[in-house]
Amino acid sequence: MKKRSRMVIAISVILIAVFGLYIFQSQRYRDTYLPRTNVAGVDVGGKTEAQANQLLQKHFEQQKFTLVDGTKKLVSFTGKTAGVKPEFTQKLASLKQQQNPWSWPWHLVRGTSMAQASQSLTVDQTTFNQFVDKTITQLNQGRTASKNATIVKKNGSFTISSAVSGNRLSAKQLKTTIRQGLASSNGQIAVKTAYAKPTVNADSSSLKQAVTKLEKLHNEKITYAINGDKVTVPKATIYSWLTYTNGKVSLDAAQVKAYIVSLNKQYATINKDRQFKSTKRGTVTVPAGTYGWSINTASEVTALSAKVLAGKDFTRTPIVQGSGYSTDKNDIGNTYIEVDKTNQHMWYYKDGQLVLDTDVVTGKPGQDTPSGVDFIWNKQTNATLKGTNDDGSAYASPVSYWMPVDYTGVGIHDASWQPKFGGDWYKEHGSHGCVNTPPTTMAKLYSLVDTGTPVVIF
Repeated sequence: MKKRSRMVIAISVILIAVFGLYIFQSQRYRDTYLPRTNVAGVDVGGKTEAQANQLLQKHFEQQKFTLVDGTKKLVSFTGKTAGVKPEFTQKLASLKQQQNPWSWPWHLVRGTSMAQASQSLTVDQTTFNQFVDKTITQLNQGRTASKNATIVKKNGSFTISSAVSGNRLSAKQLKTTIRQGLASSNGQIAVKTAYAKPTVNADSSSLKQAVTKLEKLHNEKITYAINGDKVTVPKATIYSWLTYTNGKVSLDAAQVKAYIVSLNKQYATINKDRQFKSTKRGTVTVPAGTYGWSINTASEVTALSAKVLAGKDFTRTPIVQGSGYSTDKNDIGNTYIEVDKTNQHMWYYKDGQLVLDTDVVTGKPGQDTPSGVDFIWNKQTNATLKGTNDDGSAYASPVSYWMPVDYTGVGIHDASWQPKFGGDWYKEHGSHGCVNTPPTTMAKLYSLVDTGTPVVIF
């Protein structure tokens, strides 16, 4: 019984001692900081505000920081260089008010986290950003950038390339690393955590979905109905168009344009000579004029790209510009005006049938009516034609009917001043380049011909 009483007394003494120590320490921490209190990388536990402030000021006057990569020291700097403001009075006072002196046992075990220590450090953000930006430019020289897994073309198909981990530093991550490292007690800041790591790996579901889409587009059946022909776009050509850029399946606009240009070169009629079956001289070669069509390359590239990316087989007719597009490979057609300068004669055919013909007077040698396949682009009554004579004097010729055929001032009109038409009259009395037509005949022609009608001059 006595032994048990002595044990109870001993335990009571120990408890009283522990409780007394707890009370004593709690009272102590009313005026000092709790144990393992870290401010900006400096342990101020057990210090008063004045003592802590003095310790911090001394620390940041002497402390130097070093960026390290493994065992390699990269660059050293002072806190001031990085924009550190050694101003702790307000921080210390706030921290003192927040702490609970009765919680010292818990704080003895837990201490202050690195994040909390870092937050207690004040930096000038502009100076800090400039320092990090300059430092990362220096450190990244010769470093290898990480590469995301992506899709590459190989042997006519699409494969996923593996990600590559490099050692190039991320500016955003390095700022976080240095900002927290400024609160490091030993001044060593490891940069390995700031490596810019790949963000997309080879097992990415988005990459796998993109490969499936690319293969589907690659296998599309694309057909052009152009100028009476059916042209199937080769799979190899479609393959050359397809790209995977910035996480998106798209088309290489330059490659698509190159294909459209090749179609245009093969099928467009603008700026091309033509073989023409004339009335009196058989098949003749007529140079290019204002008449003809071409593919509107910019519009067609946009329209074609949209159709391809839709992922369905399709047939399309290209967007064209100019005049005379047809599906029978004859853009002149069966309705046209024919001007034979050698025979000084003009014919008008409508739907393949001769409707009107007449002798004419074309340009005087030296002012020849230009050969070419043109078209009636305007019609005007009671016009005044103006120009310059051989001697440099100006002329103004009123006409009743005027149909321009090119963009240099050449056209078909009545010529009441001409006493005769046809034959060799043009050699001495020819026009300045226009096709002079008998007035009565011109009135009929004007009433019959529509704008857009081809005019073949040779």
